[in-house]
Amino acid sequence: MGRWFESITAHHTLMFSKSHLKKNFSEFLTFYKNRPIKNNQSGMKIDHCYALFTLLKKIKPKYVIESGVWKGQTTWLIKNVLKNSKIFSIDIDLSQRDLIYKNVKYLEKDITKHNWSKLDKNKTLIIFDDHVCFSKRLNFIKKNKFKHIIFDDNLPNHHISYYTPKMIVENQYLVKKEFIKYSNFFRLIKFIIRIIKKDFERNTKINFFNRYIKITYPIKNNKNLKKNFDSFKKKVQIYYEFPPITKFNYKKRFIKILTNFKEFVPKNYKVKRPIFSNSETHLPKELKSELNVQYSNICYIKLN
Repeated sequence: MGRWFESITAHHTLMFSKSHLKKNFSEFLTFYKNRPIKNNQSGMKIDHCYALFTLLKKIKPKYVIESGVWKGQTTWLIKNVLKNSKIFSIDIDLSQRDLIYKNVKYLEKDITKHNWSKLDKNKTLIIFDDHVCFSKRLNFIKKNKFKHIIFDDNLPNHHISYYTPKMIVENQYLVKKEFIKYSNFFRLIKFIIRIIKKDFERNTKINFFNRYIKITYPIKNNKNLKKNFDSFKKKVQIYYEFPPITKFNYKKRFIKILTNFKEFVPKNYKVKRPIFSNSETHLPKELKSELNVQYSNICYIKLN
């Protein structure tokens, strides 16, 4: 296998020059046009597939643990970029797969329920694409001494309901919000039952608006959480957010939130500068429509 990326640097490392990312994009496009699933709704699309393609070529792990499989497009990408790597594809529900490979080890339990002691952690990469709070993964990572991580849904505060590496690295505590439309009868009934039972934490804020109810939960700034975050940050050698292919389109990325709850979407969203200007990309219509639809600061982390 190729040598691992061993540079010991500060947070927000520059792993790839813009010229490198531009140069390698044509190779990726040839690769990506052969993807078996053309409409990978709820799975990785062009921005994150290019990120994963490029990161895998850079670090060349011997073992890859993919936590979150969905239809199997990411498994296809890993398998075809890393011809000789051993892949473990994990999901609590493997029934959604459209692609199944004989030489991939499938495990239908959470990643924490398996024994990883026999793997060389210096040559093992975990790809977290399972929509689980990253704070719940920290003890598992520490206990098993994993060194290399890719985190897919790396959204900032106010944009997601769980902790991500981005929040932890940027010293943010999660602000958890819930919105309930009056037209959603089932959720509205559940909310009323919770009100009657007084089933809300102290300092939970409830606001009523014309079309929906907004619930803001109190920040859980406890000592154990802070201790785990501080311990994790001390171990970070590299934290790299892969840039979007073209300029990040905030409205396109969060169109559902803006349509329904635009009053509460934060205006500040830190995103790396794009690889290309909009005029530099000449993509087929079906690929151009994928740009920015899913981008969420996918990152690579190396721990000491």
